[in-house]
Amino acid sequence: MNTKGMSSCAMLGCVHVLDVERHFFRFPKEHDRWLKWVEACKRFDLLRKGPEYSYRNIRLCHLHFEEKLYKIHKCRAHLHPDAVPTLLLGPDPNQDFVS
Repeated sequence: MNTKGMSSCAMLGCVHVLDVERHFFRFPKEHDRWLKWVEACKRFDLLRKGPEYSYRNIRLCHLHFEEKLYKIHKCRAHLHPDAVPTLLLGPDPNQDFVS
């Protein structure tokens, strides 16, 4: 998904980089993988909203994934099905992760 219609990344502390076109990815629907994304992003506020809400409403930009985990074809980026964000992770909100 490209930047059209998207205004921000859900990663805490992620700022818009003016000279980089960003591609955005939906949170996964699968519960176990969704939990890994929530933990990696330290977005524990999403735990009470669930994977379906996150899938429909929350996006992460490609800057939080290793290049080997996505491919950009023309205007669209495709994320590897098992990808988990590992780069430029947000600050720790001093909250324990509950699974």
